Amino acid sequence: MYKNRHQKILDAATRLFNQKGYTGVTTAEIAKEAATSEPTMYKHFKNKKELFLACFQSIVGVLFMEYRKVYKENVNDEISYLREVMEVYYDFVEQNPDKSMFLAHMLSYRDIPEFNNVFKEFIGRSIGSIRKMIESAKEKGKIKSKVDSGFLAGMFVIQYFTPIALKEFMNQKYLMGETFFQAICDMLKID
Repeated sequence: MYKNRHQKILDAATRLFNQKGYTGVTTAEIAKEAATSEPTMYKHFKNKKELFLACFQSIVGVLFMEYRKVYKENVNDEISYLREVMEVYYDFVEQNPDKSMFLAHMLSYRDIPEFNNVFKEFIGRSIGSIRKMIESAKEKGKIKSKVDSGFLAGMFVIQYFTPIALKEFMNQKYLMGETFFQAICDMLKID
C-alpha cells in the first residue's frame, strides 16, 4: 500500500509539473490528483522541491536500469549498445509521454541549483557511458569519426531530447528505429 501511494504521488506530480510547471502547481493540487491528503503526501515527501527531485530520480532510475541491461547484453558490441540505448529511450518516450517531457522540462529549471545539479549529473553520467563505448568502437575501427569522443558522446546524449521535440512537429515515421538511428550513425560515421 505504501509503495502504491508513493508511486501514485510521483505520477500525479509528474503530470502536474508538466502541465503547470514547478512554480505553477501546488502541493494541494498534487495531493488531490493523487487521491490522497496533503498530510499523507508529506509523509512521503518533505516538501515540493523534494517531490520534484524524487520525480526526476524515479524517471532516471528507470532509464539507467534499462541502460544497464543493454550494456550487459552488448558489452562487446558497441554499435548494438548505441542502437539499443536509442531504442530503449525512444520506447520510453513513446510509452511515458509525461515522464519523457519531464526530462525536457528540467532544462527550464537550471536557475534552481539543486535541480541543475541533478540534471547535470544525469547528463554527465550518460555522456560518460556513451563516451566509453564510442572510444572502444573507435579503437576497433567501428566508428570512423575523427571528432573528439566526448563531443560525439555529448551529441549522442543530446539526441535524447530530439524525439520529444520532433514527436510534436514531425511525422512519426522519422522517429522509428532505423530512420532515427541512421541519422546518429551518419553523425558518428558508422558504416
